Amino acid sequence: MNVVVAPVLAVILGLSVRSRFRAVVLYLVIQSLFFTFQTLVVLLSWMGGEGGFGGATDQGAFGPAPTGFPVAFESGEVFAYGLVNLALIGVGIVIMLAVAALRRRRAAHRETVQVAD
Repeated sequence: MNVVVAPVLAVILGLSVRSRFRAVVLYLVIQSLFFTFQTLVVLLSWMGGEGGFGGATDQGAFGPAPTGFPVAFESGEVFAYGLVNLALIGVGIVIMLAVAALRRRRAAHRETVQVAD
């Protein structure tokens, strides 16, 4: 879900919000909501035994589905999940700033063309 939301949201905010600071803050706020929802969906799917990506029911996102508490998991997988999502957010910020820079460049070019006419 985050893979789809990050670039789409980045382009929309890059085109519509003038202030880069406000755009980044708004992007981070919206992404934090999507990240929380995505994490909950992945966790509940795994704990429910629905499997991970692709619907494999024997191996969930973090190994076999838990059968009781405390839940056994490997901390490396949790850190990897966080790092991948952090990288996606970083890529989204870069895309947003690039789109905003292109928008500014296009606006400046239009102004110079209008002044020349």
